[in-house]
Amino acid sequence: MAMPQQLKDIREIILGRIATILEHEYRDPVTDLTEDILTAKLAFKAHPQLNELRLALERMKRGEYGRCIFCKGSIGETALAQNPTAHFCNSCSGELRRGELRRGELRPHLQSPDDHPDRAAISA
Repeated sequence: MAMPQQLKDIREIILGRIATILEHEYRDPVTDLTEDILTAKLAFKAHPQLNELRLALERMKRGEYGRCIFCKGSIGETALAQNPTAHFCNSCSGELRRGELRRGELRPHLQSPDDHPDRAAISA
């Protein structure tokens, strides 16, 4: 299955951020490492940002990247470009900030991801 170019670009951004953190904070050389070896190195690091980056890569592998973890709607391309580890669409993110939605709560009013107001986003 071919990935859209933007998804490939975001994957490279995520891998670059992982490499930067490993090199600068852990003095762990990462030159010429494959993605699998690079992500395996994350298993032994207790760094919140590395964990978020690892989870984003896992969502990509499962085909769930770019989908809100609450409503399963699409996360906008702009939001993903600004924050490749984004978990929430604009609507759910706003509801969380306003206290209208709590972690672990589902949004039953959306019948399918296509019903979501942020659906014009990257599809994984």
